[in-house]
Amino acid sequence: MNIIKRNYFRLLRSGAFGSKEEIEPMSAWKWQQVLGLAGKTGLKAILLNGVDACSHQFFMKLTDELYSRWQLEAEEETNKYIQAAAHVAELLAMQSRQQWRPILMEPWTTSCLYDTPSHHRVCPVTIYFPYPTQANKANEWARLQDDQCDETHKYLLRYRWNGLDVEHRQRMMQLNNKSSNSTLQAIIEKERLEGGMSHVMIDGQRIETIAPTLNMLISILGIMKASLNEGLCLWKYVDLGMQLRKLGDRIDFVKLQEWIDNLHFERMAQFAGSVLTGLLGFSVDEVPFMNETASEDADSLAEEALQEDGERTSAKYIRFCPGESISSVVASITHSLGNIEE
Repeated sequence: MNIIKRNYFRLLRSGAFGSKEEIEPMSAWKWQQVLGLAGKTGLKAILLNGVDACSHQFFMKLTDELYSRWQLEAEEETNKYIQAAAHVAELLAMQSRQQWRPILMEPWTTSCLYDTPSHHRVCPVTIYFPYPTQANKANEWARLQDDQCDETHKYLLRYRWNGLDVEHRQRMMQLNNKSSNSTLQAIIEKERLEGGMSHVMIDGQRIETIAPTLNMLISILGIMKASLNEGLCLWKYVDLGMQLRKLGDRIDFVKLQEWIDNLHFERMAQFAGSVLTGLLGFSVDEVPFMNETASEDADSLAEEALQEDGERTSAKYIRFCPGESISSVVASITHSLGNIEE
């Protein structure tokens, strides 16, 4: 790992998790490369936190021009989040008044765990409707807001509202492998009825979400699905780490491990643990679903995490979840054939 990437991850660990990091000396050009990486990964504001935390160090030397530029770009991203958060709160409040029983899902619920939530990147809004009648009413309303709603996937409707990308889900998470999906739906339904719910505050609005243990399972599965489509998305692992740090005392890790085992996603969970320990400064003890002997090469992980979106290689992650990978390919082909016009 070269010095640019080493300092990038030092700033990330410091800015996101408050770890004490020692910055290596770099030229102005190399610091510009770090800013470029911060932009590509959607973590400008988080890394700027790290810059500020390490500003007293002798080798932490940014030019005034570069710092001002970094600050301005981070502020632009922060303002986008603040505006989006207001719309999220408005949307969920309206749906609650209609008694559609909306349940907000990550990553918006995870952003609330950050010391400064507005430093989280703006993401699509995912809303789960557990009851079909209310889900249908919510979908009818969405079709009136956007006449180009995407309804090509079962149990899922996508649309645009007030500049937000919004998803209505009738299933909290859907897997392509039939056996795994059946197990997952049974887990979700049982936990939803027995595990209780949780709440987050967004723009002063109290919003219902899922309980921390189930939320972490959904996060790990979301990482798996993203890996198969996009490769290693670093910000998703930062979110996962934030859940471990801020909600760890509320997560039933025995139950979580049982779910992971029943779904046969042990290897994917191990990989997620390797990213947390190899790049984000977590100890093995802090990642209960990680086997102490499991690890991935940190240099290779860093290389993949900091590549452009189009350059990330999703094929390498097939080995971590072969059953879901094969089912996803088959589902994608079937979906594509179904959309061919005669």
